[in-house]
Amino acid sequence: MFQFDKKQDELDCLFHNQRILAGIQVSVNLDSHSTLSLDFKTAEENTVEDDLGTYKEYSYHYSDDLETVTAALTFRCYDSFMTTFVNASIKNDELFKKQAYFAPQQAITITIANLMEEYQAMANYQHKDWWTRPFFTNDIKEIPERTQSLLLKNDNSYFHLLPVCDKEARTDLVGTEKGLQISVSPFHGGYDQIFTFAFIFGASNNPFQLVNDNVKTASSFCAQSVLPREEKSYPEILDYLGWCSWDAFYHAVNEEGILTKAEELQQKNLPVKWMMIDDGWSELNGKKLQSFDADQEKFPNGLSSTVSSLKQKFGVNWVGVWHTLAGYWEGIAPDSSLAKSLDKHLYQAKNGSLIPSPNAEEGFGFWHAWHSKLKKDGIDFVKVDSQSAITNFVAHNQSVGEAASGAHTALEASCSLHFNNTVINCMGMAEENIWHRPYSAVSRNSDDFVPQEMNGFKEHALQNAYNSFYHGAFYWGDWDMYWTKNHDDQQNMILRVISGGPIYFSDAVDTTNPEMIWPLVYKDGRIIRCDQPGVPTEDCLFIDPFKRKVPLKIWNSSKGAGVVAAFNIFEGNEIVRGSIGPNDVPNLAGEEFILFDVLTKRHWNLKKEERINIDLAENESSIYLLIPVTDSITPIGLINKFICNHGIINRWNTESGLKLTLKEGGVFAFLSKGQPLKATVNGEVVPIVTDSVNQHIYTIDCQAVDGEVLLEIEIAI
Repeated sequence: MFQFDKKQDELDCLFHNQRILAGIQVSVNLDSHSTLSLDFKTAEENTVEDDLGTYKEYSYHYSDDLETVTAALTFRCYDSFMTTFVNASIKNDELFKKQAYFAPQQAITITIANLMEEYQAMANYQHKDWWTRPFFTNDIKEIPERTQSLLLKNDNSYFHLLPVCDKEARTDLVGTEKGLQISVSPFHGGYDQIFTFAFIFGASNNPFQLVNDNVKTASSFCAQSVLPREEKSYPEILDYLGWCSWDAFYHAVNEEGILTKAEELQQKNLPVKWMMIDDGWSELNGKKLQSFDADQEKFPNGLSSTVSSLKQKFGVNWVGVWHTLAGYWEGIAPDSSLAKSLDKHLYQAKNGSLIPSPNAEEGFGFWHAWHSKLKKDGIDFVKVDSQSAITNFVAHNQSVGEAASGAHTALEASCSLHFNNTVINCMGMAEENIWHRPYSAVSRNSDDFVPQEMNGFKEHALQNAYNSFYHGAFYWGDWDMYWTKNHDDQQNMILRVISGGPIYFSDAVDTTNPEMIWPLVYKDGRIIRCDQPGVPTEDCLFIDPFKRKVPLKIWNSSKGAGVVAAFNIFEGNEIVRGSIGPNDVPNLAGEEFILFDVLTKRHWNLKKEERINIDLAENESSIYLLIPVTDSITPIGLINKFICNHGIINRWNTESGLKLTLKEGGVFAFLSKGQPLKATVNGEVVPIVTDSVNQHIYTIDCQAVDGEVLLEIEIAI
């Protein structure tokens, strides 16, 4: 259990009597540009019980010499986690005189001089306003600015510090010469009192369960501003294969190009079931939104004509469009008829920017008006970009928590009403966005895929894998689109299928390679999606695979089997070496497993603790299944798909073998301890092929069968 120890000027946090946060101090920044270090005054301890269990509450009170500025730190210590609340105030006696207020940024700072001994750290920090990336260190002083998640390891214990953006203020981490600083910032002046839920700090021997538990627990304190991913519903539309216009046309997108692309996909028999019309379709005035209509030169018959053609002529079930949280990149054109007709639903910031109101009730009117029109035009969902710009638009106008909460609540109310809340959140990995989307389930998980960058995959894979560690506890990650004919096409395929999120591509006209799509999708267009967001394997959590000669490994699961993808993203042009085994996938049931290399079709039989060594050449990638061995026959699945076992719908053991149903035909593989005698597909006898390389592996070719397959196998007992 967490507990605190106060001796003279030292305040320390302990876990099972081990000192883990030492030398805790408090300081404040005022709007007069002065910094005050506060002195400890009094302490209180109470034992309390709530819905989460019994906890010990420690409250420590600090003030300046004159007791004009005060701050209280309240720690609620449960068995495996603690929540921390900050309550600070400035005493202004005579209101007609000049008042003192907290600074908009770093208003209150908790400094931790030292962490536990011999630790490793992985920080996820906001390196751009819109995105986060990982940082690896064993020195508290190196933690980057705007860190939003901090994972620590000491011996066999993991600790996770997760800052919160509450109703008003946002909490960030940074390492300094003084230690780890935890700063509370409202991003708005005029506050002489700040009360906030600042962070949660948890401990576990399972890092993946730890971050999920932290998010679930913290969200329960946030008044429904956010739900953990486990309590959300994944959108049905995004369970199907998609195409996006962005990298195909960029801002030159138009009706002719989109329909030409749709015709190509139809001719290639690719079951693309949704299409996203990205940036470039709207009527604009510079970088401001002029109206709700499509650009007349690009879409001469209006958006509805394009949508109708896609659905009626080319078999596209759903069409989405792109817009930003501000309407367009720089907001709404102030002299437009749109601005005049919806003025009561817009907000003009002090810098002149005109955006949808960040007040939920007022802003809803704007989104309701726009989304109503889009719905009439046949639009089924939206991608909402530039979300983290909300802080830049309203800086010095509103607190960061208040603005983000209002903006997202307004948007999602309309998306729920018109699109069943099917929205892809984008450019929104700042804390204020992550913590204030009430219901939406999907959010971009990294910086953009840029097909022209020769070495871009390495950073793209790094961000997606490690961001997913914390971001995946809130959302299913959108790991972005990819090109099917590109120097990184195969490893991009593998990265998407391990993601657990949407799969879509953005090829230009006449450039789509179906071979780089079919392993990820069924004939009806449904994607082969893993059970959860992909995350780094435990042995990769504190190792930078860009700097070290080890593979980046990402694990997931599918219907009781483990899935592990491995990538060489080392910065040099060298081979990387590592190992793989059943223990790479937590909680994988079974004691004996088939390790199946999906690309080479090789297999190994492994016990729970066994591993094999792997080598990856420059830019090489691989993907493996870890399938528990069951009885005399163990199905591997459709080996023409990357997640082979995903296509198995049902299975039954029989007296003489195995009966199962498959989602569709393909090349089915299985391991048998006995000699197979007979196989039937939908009642017809079919050949069983013996694998000449892989002992005890057999295949049945049922690729010609359309629809669901009933497969029966008899073996010698």
